Amino acid sequence: MSVRVIVKLAQDRDWSAVADGLEAVGAEGVQAPRESLPDRAVALFPDEIGVSEAVESARGVEGVAEAEPDVMRYTNGPGM
Repeated sequence: MSVRVIVKLAQDRDWSAVADGLEAVGAEGVQAPRESLPDRAVALFPDEIGVSEAVESARGVEGVAEAEPDVMRYTNGPGM
């Protein structure tokens, strides 16, 4: 099971460029924004990267306004 990080895209950013940046910092893949949430994408990091590290890595990517763990999967918050 991958570490899922919800990523809020900075305004007017191309999500595919942000996806490339997320993959450069270790994401195994990035799920495209949905029509209902066009400014959100989901980055999937390998399990061996902890939740906190994955979130911090995502926050450092250009075009990412905010990143947080998927609360539907991580109910205890980052760094469990």
